[in-house]
Amino acid sequence: MRSTNIVGGDFINNCIVIKLDNYDTEISVINRKMGKINIIDNFEIEIGIKHLISLEAKKEFIKIIISKLNDYKHLKEIFFSVQNEDVIIREYPEIQRVKKRDLDGYVNFEIVKDMPVNIEHYLIKYKVLNLQKNIMDIQLILFPKYIEKICTEIAQNLNIKRKYLNMNFDIIQKLIDKKKIDLGHENCMIIENKRNYIILNSVKQRKIYTSTVFEKYGNEDYILSFLEKDIHIFYYGKEDSFIKNIKENEFCVDKLNLNLKINSLNKEDTVDNIINQNLINIGVVV
Repeated sequence: MRSTNIVGGDFINNCIVIKLDNYDTEISVINRKMGKINIIDNFEIEIGIKHLISLEAKKEFIKIIISKLNDYKHLKEIFFSVQNEDVIIREYPEIQRVKKRDLDGYVNFEIVKDMPVNIEHYLIKYKVLNLQKNIMDIQLILFPKYIEKICTEIAQNLNIKRKYLNMNFDIIQKLIDKKKIDLGHENCMIIENKRNYIILNSVKQRKIYTSTVFEKYGNEDYILSFLEKDIHIFYYGKEDSFIKNIKENEFCVDKLNLNLKINSLNKEDTVDNIINQNLINIGVVV
């Protein structure tokens, strides 16, 4: 996402990366040098966005983060990655082409006005995914301001002014564009499989058109109904019963193939597993 405080980060040396989920938070301290990424430290906090229902809960959460990062307060950049079911992503295929100078007005007055939500509660972003002579495909993203506020408060309490906010699917798209992900298919499905949730990213012509978040438990059969057996499926994250279930149902599924150079201070873990479990945090700084 890009706004006054949601921008890219192409010139990173040492930084903090925080991945906020509904029920837990993953924190990495990362160094990037000469094209190689070094994971200096990793933490996991079993508190997430859904737990922050009161001011006191939010204060305690921020206090824990500050305590975990006490040795890294000197760092000047912090990156957040967030995507839950409150992030609204819609595809508008084959609509009439609009001139570039008129796109902002078209999106805000012709598309956004029909959304069944209070637009004042969201940051609005859009992408033109496909542009032809008379038609175009647009992707609309509504990002909740309450999540942006949480990220801003964390950065302020760490006294870090340079903050960047990303969505998980945007990070995956960046890795595809930079050829750090080897798909081998123009059209496919990429699954982020975590402990409590799943994100289905539908890829067309190497562009993520839709990205849908599901609570995992109790919804596995429903999620399977979204998968197609004639589309190749790639996954990263947990190796669990859900992935096993997909394979047993004869879907064409493989672990995501990644081209990344990673070092970690955790010598007990393999590089492949480090990348698989921390792909979003790593992808932020690629």
